[in-house]
Amino acid sequence: MYCPSCGELLVRKPGGRCPSCSAQVAAHVVAERDRETRIEKVVAVVATALVLGMSVFTVGSGLIEGIAVYAGAGALVFYLARKTFAP
Repeated sequence: MYCPSCGELLVRKPGGRCPSCSAQVAAHVVAERDRETRIEKVVAVVATALVLGMSVFTVGSGLIEGIAVYAGAGALVFYLARKTFAP
């Protein structure tokens, strides 16, 4: 997470302020954490739905087809989850 004022990477935030420019960052940090939590919840719901749907869909399939479907779903969940950690 980066400081909204100076763009410096916020590794530690003494007193809710940026160590480089002393700008207030407490509200910014809370907003970013809430955003990440919402995204993680959406990814978890989508992943659960995909696993349940695939288990129903791949019941009659062979091993190779099942692996291909799970790999596709894993790629989709990875694509959704990687946006969570983008700056």
